[in-house]
Amino acid sequence: MAEKEGGNRAAGRPSMVSNPISSMGVLLAVAALASIIFILLVEFIGGRETPYIGVLLYLALPSIFALGLVLIPIGMLLLRRRLRSPEAMAAGLAPTRFPVLDLNDARQRMGFLFFIIATLAFVALLSGLSYRAYGFMESVEFCGQLCHKVMAPEFTAYQSSPHARVTCVSCHIGAGADWFVRSKLSGVRQVLAVAFNTYPRPISAPIRDLRPARETCETCHWPEKFFGDQVVTKVRYLPDEANSEQRLTLTIKTGGGGKELGIPSGIHWHMNISNEIDYIATDRERQQIPWVRQKDSEGRVTVYVAKDVPLTPDQIDRAEKRTMDCMDCHNRPTHNFRTPDEAVDRALNAGKIDRTLPYVKREAVKVMSQSYSDTDKAFRAIDQSLTSFYRQSYPEVYIGRGAWIEAAVSEVQQAYATSVFPGMNVDSKTYADNIGHQRTPGCFRCHDGKHVSPAGKVIRQECGTCHTMPSVVETPGRQGGKPASGG
Repeated sequence: MAEKEGGNRAAGRPSMVSNPISSMGVLLAVAALASIIFILLVEFIGGRETPYIGVLLYLALPSIFALGLVLIPIGMLLLRRRLRSPEAMAAGLAPTRFPVLDLNDARQRMGFLFFIIATLAFVALLSGLSYRAYGFMESVEFCGQLCHKVMAPEFTAYQSSPHARVTCVSCHIGAGADWFVRSKLSGVRQVLAVAFNTYPRPISAPIRDLRPARETCETCHWPEKFFGDQVVTKVRYLPDEANSEQRLTLTIKTGGGGKELGIPSGIHWHMNISNEIDYIATDRERQQIPWVRQKDSEGRVTVYVAKDVPLTPDQIDRAEKRTMDCMDCHNRPTHNFRTPDEAVDRALNAGKIDRTLPYVKREAVKVMSQSYSDTDKAFRAIDQSLTSFYRQSYPEVYIGRGAWIEAAVSEVQQAYATSVFPGMNVDSKTYADNIGHQRTPGCFRCHDGKHVSPAGKVIRQECGTCHTMPSVVETPGRQGGKPASGG
């Protein structure tokens, strides 16, 4: 009678879930489910989601919930195995039996219906959370804000870059499940490095095994269509008392082309439109390139070797050969850290620093160029330096134009905060920028006049290959003005 009424709970036979492992599983599952529902309700009411809440809601809690569900049957199976052992039999413990389902019993029928509905609800919930987890791991917040200190330089630069509305994964991962899986496996290693504080400072660049630019960059940018010449004007300011304006204008021979547009020329001649260029770099940053191989549209191959860095045939055979793509020149398209000179020029050009403040360009660049142990000390030094300069050297400006000085201080502090990150050892000198040849060799890594083929052909260094000679126009500064807005 007891077995009939209880279904499977005969005398001396414990319940299948009467074991610590299954009980722990039930506790974990219920606690995780309650937490998930609570956070979802808070979000629905109007709570603001943060990267850390996202990790908790979409990754941590669903994992705990799933672990709890897995522990329940594991505990049941282990209990059954223990009760079927000779020792348990000798102690008079009856082995457990699996539940017997009798749908003719109204109570069991209702319980089974509840189980089906609850299972479908759990599956729907986990499916929705899994989908949200996938989307969350593809978000900019996940990439840039989760490991705040580590990614602060890259995320800060990204927000003011031309790609600020392009998601991180569009460039770093691209479409397709294979690269998504690769990136997450790589992410596990990075998470461990952060957890154990073993990550490099600064983060190493360029990224190894980055997806080819043809599969990421060229989904938006098409070298065959980006052709012709472009007139570029750069506005700079001199470090004199009047902060004199200097306009540098030149024509960039972007080039490009293809079968429909004619023979490829200009800078985009390098791209694999009708030329395939491979090279060997002897340093991790790819700044030392002693060997270049060019294959033209007709299959003719020309090899250039740097005269001052000879490589043996064995070294050439064993070296990694990289096929040139967009990222070899546009290597800092988003995460670019401006020099103090560039940052102050931009602020002056935008009117955020008043140009009529005497020597503001010189003093701002000087104080930004100093080394500081943290950002707070840098902010204090910028405030003290600029304020003291005008109080001592231009007391009439200090007394009569305090608002202009305060605006300049605030803007210089902001420029520092977006370009220098002492905690990660990052500033404008940390990473090479290969566009042009301003701060680092850039074009001159190959176009230095020292790479020669066996036939005596040299990779040219002439300026006119890529741009016209710049014309420079200087405009003296003026006096007067009003406080810069936005400072």
